[in-house]
Amino acid sequence: MRNDRKMDVCFSPRAEDVIRQFMKVAVRTMPHASLVPIITWWIEGTFTDKVTGKVTKYGPSIDVGAIDPNDLADELIVPMGDLKVAIRLPEDLQSADRLKFDFSDGSFVLVDH
Repeated sequence: MRNDRKMDVCFSPRAEDVIRQFMKVAVRTMPHASLVPIITWWIEGTFTDKVTGKVTKYGPSIDVGAIDPNDLADELIVPMGDLKVAIRLPEDLQSADRLKFDFSDGSFVLVDH
């Protein structure tokens, strides 16, 4: 885990709520696991259904997940109240001074950087 980056990271109240609700479900699903929330970026991709041949495009998007702290590598770790949130930053944002996450229309969005 990397904590040496100096970056102002904040979450809107809605984004915080979604992350906390996600973690409640993750803890209920895996009660004996030690998990931390992680924000990840997905680039564009496609999925091909092998049965129908239908191709679906997805991304880019920002998602929240849960990860064992021992599996973290060089993620930015930021406090969010009583939680510590890991963030896998894409290369083009690693030098940003400020990031603000929101949750709007069913998706996480970066509203300030």
